[in-house]
Amino acid sequence: MSTNPNPESKVIKFKKSGIVSVITFLLLLIAISTTAFIVYLKNSGYDFSTMSVKDAVAFLKDKSNSKKAASTEITFSQDGNVDCKLYAGFTVILSQDSIRWYDGKGKLLQENALTMARPVLRMSDKYMVVADISGRDMFFYKGKKQLWSKKLDNQIINLDVSDDGYCTVVTQSKDFKSAVQVIDINGLEKYTKLCAEDIVVSAKSIHGGDDVFINKLTTDTVKTGTKLEFNNIYDEKPFASVNITDTIIPLALIQGDNIVAVGQNVILYLDKQGKEVWRKNAESIFCVVPKVDKYIVVAGKFATEGGTAGQKIIVLDKKGNVLYSFEQPENIIGMDIRGGRLLLRTQRSVYLYSIKGEKLGQYSARNELKDAYLVGDNEVTVVSGGSIETVKIDDSTT
Repeated sequence: MSTNPNPESKVIKFKKSGIVSVITFLLLLIAISTTAFIVYLKNSGYDFSTMSVKDAVAFLKDKSNSKKAASTEITFSQDGNVDCKLYAGFTVILSQDSIRWYDGKGKLLQENALTMARPVLRMSDKYMVVADISGRDMFFYKGKKQLWSKKLDNQIINLDVSDDGYCTVVTQSKDFKSAVQVIDINGLEKYTKLCAEDIVVSAKSIHGGDDVFINKLTTDTVKTGTKLEFNNIYDEKPFASVNITDTIIPLALIQGDNIVAVGQNVILYLDKQGKEVWRKNAESIFCVVPKVDKYIVVAGKFATEGGTAGQKIIVLDKKGNVLYSFEQPENIIGMDIRGGRLLLRTQRSVYLYSIKGEKLGQYSARNELKDAYLVGDNEVTVVSGGSIETVKIDDSTT
């Protein structure tokens, strides 16, 4: 009988082979899991240009927290110009050939046919006006009921509607640079002003329809400036005006009887008499919350105490005092407010913050976001691609 001088050798060899097999299996499992993870990230809309494990995990956590939505999706064609807004409890979709009203569950309530090249919606809390920019047609609604329609003599440049039912329209003019018309709730023309020297950007009926605020571009100097006019409907000349040199003021908001004018690098607060109450300068202003009932919320680049400029969200009161200030999560292109909650919109994400700057959640969309509205404490209606849906963002910091 032969004897094996090393009876353990076969066992040892077997153990080494087993370890190699286990390592190979684990490496294969990691490769498969990594591939599956990358595919899942791609399908979820993750941006691989800034790929990192930490960011990817945070992205999926945000998706998990934010997509728990009890929503009904409304889809629409993206062919041509489409405008979507929330109005009087309805979701309104305006296209080049129709206007449609949906309820909160996504049910189509009403559809009216129309023909427009560049359709836009403008609304107040009570009324809505539909117009064809660069065209001449306009339609005035209260809820789903059309109160009047009109074909103007000249092409429409811009328009606005007040809670009192006054529609203010900026139009082209054959003999002047532009014109401003105010049309009352019955469709009757109440005021007209022809502007020969300056170009009108926007206009609003204010103070219960007694006055008209007109925002003009001035071109009589080397650099373009702004003139803000306060006009009484019974007088030919304005009773007050404010000139701002070297700055364009694209946005004017109403706060009670006062005006908040937001420019490229300045915020102006004007009282009922058209006098400047305060102003706040910035290096640049990106956007502002369109509702200014209690707070004025602005996203922009503001100088710090050390003198350096940083991108911030600032919350101001009516006196211009900074109540809260916090860093922006990304480049903000849109905002909304509801109670003590702030919605911050970027190209593909929606952030939910408290008014004091506490992050409460985030939603990341697959497609580019066109608009977003706060409809509850943690419910957001988003317009993305060819759909509108309401998503629920978990009330927790991500």
